[in-house]
Amino acid sequence: MTGAASHRLGLIFDFDGTLVDTMPIHYEAYRRTFAEAGLELDPDDFYGNIGGKAAETIPRFLRGRSCPRSIPELHARKQVIAAELLRTETIPVLATAELLVAFRGALPIALASSGSRSGIDIVLDRLGWRECFDVIVTGQDAPRGKPAPDLFLLAAQRLELEPARCLVFEDTDDGVAAARAAGMAVFDVRAARAPSSLITGTGPR
Repeated sequence: MTGAASHRLGLIFDFDGTLVDTMPIHYEAYRRTFAEAGLELDPDDFYGNIGGKAAETIPRFLRGRSCPRSIPELHARKQVIAAELLRTETIPVLATAELLVAFRGALPIALASSGSRSGIDIVLDRLGWRECFDVIVTGQDAPRGKPAPDLFLLAAQRLELEPARCLVFEDTDDGVAAARAAGMAVFDVRAARAPSSLITGTGPR
């Protein structure tokens, strides 16, 4: 990479927990899915294991328990329930989303989430955010989820930037570890979060 492109800076944002707070919706979708299979999903099991791709996190949710449905079946059912909730429930927008307004058009911006494309697409369309991102990378686009660096490296590649020229915004230990493994600077939004940082129904348009 040569010329001005080698000196550009880029921003890469995680999604759930960084730009929006839809984790309670995803927990409810998984809770209902597990209940249909005759299993309980404790909040601690869910929130203590989020961050990776579904194929990686669902086995951790199960904790070795037998289940009448396969991992792909559980994920498919969860996606159906989550899609319904994401279309109807309020989507809380976090203060980090204001950076999309500040830097849109000034710097290349990517979204890199271990989440499913279908759910992310619903939220982006509801909030009118699709045009905020030059690149969108989801769990289906890389072989490994966070804490592996795959998603961030792919985002940088599609932005045509060196990893060292990217600043990542994250909210989980796995996400921070993934950014560091990719050789990127990372800002942990948890360090800056205050009670007033939850802005329901606002954000870039």
